[in-house]
Formats: sequence, structure tokens, C-alpha cells
Amino acid sequence: MKRKKETKTILMAVAMSLVMSACANGAISTTAGSGSTTADTTAAASTAEGTTAAPANAGPGGGPPPDGQGGPGGGPGGPGGEAVDTTTGRVTDVAAAVKADAVTGSTACSSSAETDAAVACLADAFLKTLTDEQKEAVQFDLTAENGAVWSNLPAGNVKRNGLMFGTLSTESLEAVKALAAEALSGTGYSTLRSIILADEYLTTDTGNTMWDADLYYIAFLGTPSATEPWVLQISGHHYAANLSFNMKTDSATPMFVGVEPQTFTMDGVTYEPLAARRDAMYTMLGSLSAEQQKTATISGKFDDVLVGPGQDGNFPAKEEGILYTELDDSQKALVKASIEAWVKDANEELSQELLSAYLSEEALSQTYIGWSGSTSYADHGSYIRISGPRVWIEFVCQTGVAYKDQIHFHTIWRDKLADYGGSFSS
Repeated sequence: MKRKKETKTILMAVAMSLVMSACANGAISTTAGSGSTTADTTAAASTAEGTTAAPANAGPGGGPPPDGQGGPGGGPGGPGGEAVDTTTGRVTDVAAAVKADAVTGSTACSSSAETDAAVACLADAFLKTLTDEQKEAVQFDLTAENGAVWSNLPAGNVKRNGLMFGTLSTESLEAVKALAAEALSGTGYSTLRSIILADEYLTTDTGNTMWDADLYYIAFLGTPSATEPWVLQISGHHYAANLSFNMKTDSATPMFVGVEPQTFTMDGVTYEPLAARRDAMYTMLGSLSAEQQKTATISGKFDDVLVGPGQDGNFPAKEEGILYTELDDSQKALVKASIEAWVKDANEELSQELLSAYLSEEALSQTYIGWSGSTSYADHGSYIRISGPRVWIEFVCQTGVAYKDQIHFHTIWRDKLADYGGSFSS
């Protein structure tokens, strides 16, 4: 593991302290014997981002619950939750580079017939733009410990692996864009791009520099290769992708995607990064009859995703919700569309492979959909889950952190068998 940078400036520390005190993460408690969770969703939106020190009875990463009973929380972040210096070494305007539609990285890799080979080629092209010091900083051993270092919290208070986008040269940043565009689908790259810009919007609109387009990171776990195992990690506030290659099973998970605000306009362009996911999930839930909604209700209440950062492998032992086979054909189609809304962020080859697994009749016959709190995404604590033999998707609504009169979203997509390529997830 790389050493953390020196302690950040007093100004940033004060800003973080204010946010952390305002935002306790995932106040949830375990319902005995059910594998589910409960929470006080009437608590202020302080459950969104950040945490104080967890009490002894809190689960890994869980914040202090209002009723004093801890549980396996949604987690404020993976290992390495230390203050990080994000104020020095910035040389590139990431927002300006990301706003540009064009991806202008190396074209020497375009002849690669397979995505894995093209991604490895572009990763190598990126490495060639770096200094020796940067090369050392971006590369990590392929271990479970390193894999778990990602978060949805602002980068200033939870350590990430690798190099911060804002410290990269223009050439290096363009190489990152080309790499991400190849490793993800066009839709997936658009998701990444719009979430980065959402953070830039937060900074310019609120004046708080803890949210910033510069504060996204890239890391390689293992050495990029067309044949040997490795993971491409991209992480920042409200975004984390762990894209594995040449593993037991190639995968794009864990993938965390969130956004605040839901919709924003920048330079005359309106962005709504999670609209497709939101609409798919709530259309699916809204299609259920009153009796089906009753069956689909998950015991407990949720302020955050359950199997988030720091929660690798901690899936509930007991399934809850309504089984896919109990739905009519139109409802079944909506379940498939909801799963596709996440999986299609992966590159085309991988998404086809994963959808074949997730949407097989055998898999779907063991897939449940469930909800808790509210059937409206206008409400804090509204929560929807899809759980199959492999696929795990959560969508939760939280009162805003920057905009307390609005709702913002957290989501997680995991693969019960293939997170991090299935090589070291529990």
C-alpha cells in the first residue's frame, strides 16, 4: 500500500469536520434473525456521507445509529479512512477536460480486436505519459486489501488508491479518458463523465472545495496485461468502478454510483446522470399491485446502501422481496430493464457476458425484487433492491448534503460471485 500524503490544510480539515458532523452515514440496525436492517428514516439527512467513529456495536464501516444498536452498515468507505491532502499538486483543469466530448488519447491501440487487449494497450499508453514517481504511485499489488480501498465519500477524508486526476498532465488526463472510454461502454463513460461534472457543479455552486472534478483517482491493481489478471480502479465522490480483466470472471463490480444534485445545468447542457437507473427501478416498483408490493416489502429501513464500501461479501443470508417468477410478463420485462440499466455501463463484451448470466431463466427464477420505506424517489429512505444468485443492486434516496431541500441518490451494483473478478471477494 502506498503511504498517505501529509495532513491536509486546516481550511480543508474544518470543511470536512463540518460535513462529517452534519452527515452520519447509514444509521441502520439489524433485525434479529432476518439478515435485514432497520433504521430511523426520520433522522435528518445526516445519514448520507461521512461518519464519526463507529461504536463498538456498529458493523464494519457503520455509523452511530440513533437507537444505539449497531449493524452491518452501508459503510462510509473501505479501508484507509484517513484525512488526505487534496490541495497540492494540481496542474490540470479536470472539469474543462471532461466537458470536452472528444477523447484524444492514443490511437495505437485501436487495432486490438478484443476489449481486454485494447484496455491493456491503453493502460500502457497512459503509463508512458507518467513520471517514474507517478508510475510507482499508480500501481498496486492485486490483493483483497488494496481492492477494498474505495469509497463514495469526498476524497479529502477517505483515502483512495493511485493518482488524483487533478495532478495529471493534460496528456496523462487524455490518456485516462481514452482508457476509461474503452474499459466502459459509451453509456458507462457518460455516467463517469457526468458524475465528475456533478462534483464540479457542487463546488462552483456552493463554494465548498471538498467536492471537485479534480478529486477522482485512477489505480492499477496488478500490472495491466492482455493475458494476466489485473484491476482498473477509478474512484471519487459518488463514483467507484473496479473493472477486472483476465480474472476468474471479468467483472465491473463493485460499482458505486451516486449523484447530487439529481439534475444540473453546466454551460447550457443539462445533466441527469442517474435518470435511467432511477426511472427503471421506480417503474418496476410502480408496476406491482398492492398485494405484490406487500409481498415485496423488505423488513427494516435504509438510509444508505447495505453492501457498500467496506462491506465486501456481506450479503444478507436470507432473501427478501417478491420472486421474479411471481410477476407477469410485463413486470418481468421491467426487472430485466432495471438490471440492464447498471450492467450496460460495462463495455459491450462484458455486459453481454454478464447479462447472459444474470438474465438466464435459471438465474431469474432465483431473483427477488424488494423495497422499503417509500415507493417514491421524492422521499428520504426510499429503497429498492434486486437480488439474484449473482446480481445485487441497491438504490436508496437520501436527503441532500449540499442541498438539504432535495433528495440525492446512492446506488451499488455488486456480483455475489465475481466482485473484483471473483479472485478474492468473500
